[in-house]
Amino acid sequence: MDIIFKNVPNREDIDENLLWDTPPFVGSPIYQNKRVIGANIVMPVPIDLWISSPRMIKQLRKKQLFPALRLAKQCGIDMVALGASTPYVCNYGKLPRAADGPHITTGHAATAAMLKKWAMFACKKTNLEFSRTKLAVFGAAGRLGKAVSRYIGYEETPREILLIDLPDKVNLLKELAKEITSQNPRVKVSILGLDKTKPMPLFDGAVLVSNNTVPYLDANNLRKAKFWIDDSHPRAASIAAEEATRNETLYVECYASAPSGIDTDFPFNLPTTNDCYTCFAEGYLAWKEKIDRDFVTGIPEVAKISKVASLLNKYKFDVGPFFGKSGALIG
Repeated sequence: MDIIFKNVPNREDIDENLLWDTPPFVGSPIYQNKRVIGANIVMPVPIDLWISSPRMIKQLRKKQLFPALRLAKQCGIDMVALGASTPYVCNYGKLPRAADGPHITTGHAATAAMLKKWAMFACKKTNLEFSRTKLAVFGAAGRLGKAVSRYIGYEETPREILLIDLPDKVNLLKELAKEITSQNPRVKVSILGLDKTKPMPLFDGAVLVSNNTVPYLDANNLRKAKFWIDDSHPRAASIAAEEATRNETLYVECYASAPSGIDTDFPFNLPTTNDCYTCFAEGYLAWKEKIDRDFVTGIPEVAKISKVASLLNKYKFDVGPFFGKSGALIG
């Protein structure tokens, strides 16, 4: 499991066929107050083995996703939260599935809500005022990127939102910027097609929601902002860049501190087993609210994200201590 959740520098000795041929399995039960309430179901194929190929995505559906949903049903699970990039594999919940299978939720609404909450918390801890901040969103043209960008521009907002993605996504960024400003004319929205031949502009902080097989931010990039909240898969900055700038900027994981009594009982790269990824939080909310259908699919609207944010507060999910992607607890 180290190859999925830990910072393993070399994978040359891993038999990829063995991973593909290993069926999904229950990694651990999930407990609340020592009572089993769910399970962590593992699909043991790292993202970089399938994310960039339509053929491999289809293979992941066949060999991993659909068997994992069947396993969830056998476990008596009614609501499955899709972790990491799994929503991409099933077209964000809209791919036909067995009618008698468990319901699903992508995790995107809770992730968008927690990313904004982390950004506001990071502002406070770095002596910034959120309403006067220039906040960048990397990967803004993607589905999660659109959701979090819209939500950052909803109600309480920074002074400026900088939408960043690859140069071929600029037209999508322009459309998104128009949508955000029409929703809230008070917020300034600018766009950037990221070009490695040109210096990166300055901004106060950033949220990172890109899918990238290799890190693309170096130490010089990280030094340009006071904080970076990273929900990229697997990571936006290299381990070397993160560690080299530890005393100069915050580069931290997006996660949630779970309600009292929750124990995921699994070696996620998080501070404790009472902490969780935001996809789990969304699945937990749907289960507690007795939702008997798919909960969040596609790109969640800001009203849905706002509702999920209120449910996160209701069930006492919160930010925790700053925690680096490298596994370092940051004081």
